[in-house]
Amino acid sequence: MCLPAKTRLATVSPTRSLQMDSIMIVKGGASSSSCSSVSKPVRASSRTKPQHHHHHHAPLIVQHNYHDHAEEVPPTNIDPQELQMRCSASAPFPIKLQEMLDRVELDGYGHVVSWQPHGRCFVIRQPATFKELLPRYFKLSKIASFQRQLNLYGFQRITQGADKGGYYNEYFLKDKAFLAYKIQRIKVKGTGVRAKSNPGQEPDFWSMPWVNGGAAASDS
Repeated sequence: MCLPAKTRLATVSPTRSLQMDSIMIVKGGASSSSCSSVSKPVRASSRTKPQHHHHHHAPLIVQHNYHDHAEEVPPTNIDPQELQMRCSASAPFPIKLQEMLDRVELDGYGHVVSWQPHGRCFVIRQPATFKELLPRYFKLSKIASFQRQLNLYGFQRITQGADKGGYYNEYFLKDKAFLAYKIQRIKVKGTGVRAKSNPGQEPDFWSMPWVNGGAAASDS
């Protein structure tokens, strides 16, 4: 049985006791090893739980930065084969969209989808009927697929006014198909968050000169 240090030193002379205390201080580790074990300090775990920081991102807002290209004229050195792509099945989506808007008038479906009078955007007036017409002009059968193509080519949607529901791109103007070749397909990264509309920044096409040479509504 191991007795406490003070008990063991009680029968020793004071001088001897001081010497023993010194020895025990110097050899305290060895002396205490014969006694009951001393609890070891708990080492802090090197594995700390990751702290989750919640970042609050600013909401996505649709940006409208419209530039007027209505006064541009077709280039004189354009490749004739490029123009023939309008009638090709491999033509880019904006070119085929231009062709569709030209044809629907002749095919008697102008009440379903058409250019607005100013020639700067088009409106789908009867979505259900337009869905049935899609296979006539595109290799598509769903409105959602058509809208995805619009997004991939940078078309924006108008949410208010006389053009509400219309789609536009600054390079997509009536009777100016040569501008549509400037529309580039963009990469859309899915964020799962739908951008909020920005009505205050949407262009007012009715206050601009009409693309086909007519005057703006405010001038008539």
